[in-house]
Amino acid sequence: MREIVSKIIFVVIDMIMIVLSISFASHFRNRLDDFFSITHDITLSTYTEFYPIYIIPVLLFAYEGIYTYRYDFWHESRLILKGIFISTVIIFAYLGMTKSIGEYSRVVIAFTLFFMTIFIPISKNITKRLLYRWGIWQKKATIYGDDEFLINEIYGNPYLGYVEANNCNEPCTVFINSKNRDIKKLKLIIASEIKERSEVIFIPLIDEYNLTHSHIYELSNTRTNLIVFRNRLRSRYRLILKRVTDMILSIFIFPFLLIPMLYISYRIKREEPKEKILFTQDRLGENGEVFICYKFRTMYVYGDAILKTYLKENPDEVDYYNNFHKYKNDPRITKIGGFLRRSSLDELPQIFNVFKREMSFIGPRPYMINEKIKIKKDFDMIASVKPGITGLWQVSGRSDVSFDARVDLDIWYIQNWNLWMDFVILIKTIRTVLINEGAR
Repeated sequence: MREIVSKIIFVVIDMIMIVLSISFASHFRNRLDDFFSITHDITLSTYTEFYPIYIIPVLLFAYEGIYTYRYDFWHESRLILKGIFISTVIIFAYLGMTKSIGEYSRVVIAFTLFFMTIFIPISKNITKRLLYRWGIWQKKATIYGDDEFLINEIYGNPYLGYVEANNCNEPCTVFINSKNRDIKKLKLIIASEIKERSEVIFIPLIDEYNLTHSHIYELSNTRTNLIVFRNRLRSRYRLILKRVTDMILSIFIFPFLLIPMLYISYRIKREEPKEKILFTQDRLGENGEVFICYKFRTMYVYGDAILKTYLKENPDEVDYYNNFHKYKNDPRITKIGGFLRRSSLDELPQIFNVFKREMSFIGPRPYMINEKIKIKKDFDMIASVKPGITGLWQVSGRSDVSFDARVDLDIWYIQNWNLWMDFVILIKTIRTVLINEGAR
């Protein structure tokens, strides 16, 4: 019953957001009368009574499973944007074919659809969190497997809405994580649960590939599923798209970074007036070529002597560094440097590396030269693309990521890259900076 109530609420909220989008778009068009030769005199009710603008997006959302499946926020937002984009094409085609385009302002229709891309994902996030808090969006689930990070994400994400079931005698969703499981036992678990449950979610044994962008079809005679997977960063055209995106982002964002960068430079200079503002270091770039990577200096110039004394007094820090390639409490870090590292603002000067086409905005970590040996067999994959200012491991949600785990995340990014992933990482990075949880 709660599931049905939730779906009705989601559809109603989407309809309300469409009305809100129409109102904003109409008001916006009225404000533009001075820029157009024609005064906008079409009433708001004319647009609110244009039923295709409600029916088409909602039907497409339903087709994408938005009202059926419990996607996470970013996956669902991508499907919403896809649905709105297709709706735009269909609505304008409908207006053209019915010759009713003159009855409406194309600007209002276009901006209505634009505002929907903002209001609908935000409203869904707020609505699901509220319904989860009230118990309406909660759905009991149990998980086979011991991946603590995955368990915390499934049970701790209000957008998904799953809560741990004390027992599964009542209806509940079963997650089956195939990692570290014997194939025979795994088949028995799946067969047993499918008999009892209406919903069984299977987590594949191989998790190095993002299958949401793959195409699955069957060979009927053999009862075999075939998964078509493409490495998008091996595509020449997608590489060009990524480079164009980097340059557009750099040109657009750079003016907004000037004042923060000048202020940070002032703070660094005030702390050590005679020393350099920037820290430069040789890093490994695309095809293993060495380039000079720029950062704001976050350490005292004579920090090595300080560190030597500190490690003698805290030998446990040596083991921590060997695992995570950083210290828990690095004594070399300046006062402003601590803030810069927590917020990742020390990496802002790397925008100049992007301008020089040595780095991307999003990509693998720019590894140090002496780390090449530790990367071992994965180096060719890592070096196949430009390193990034930010990347997947910085926004992975894990507080302490080991060196090997960072490499695995970078490889996953390279193998599964798409433009939407870059957008999500960029938004998560901005959020991380704003709430001061940056990677150290």
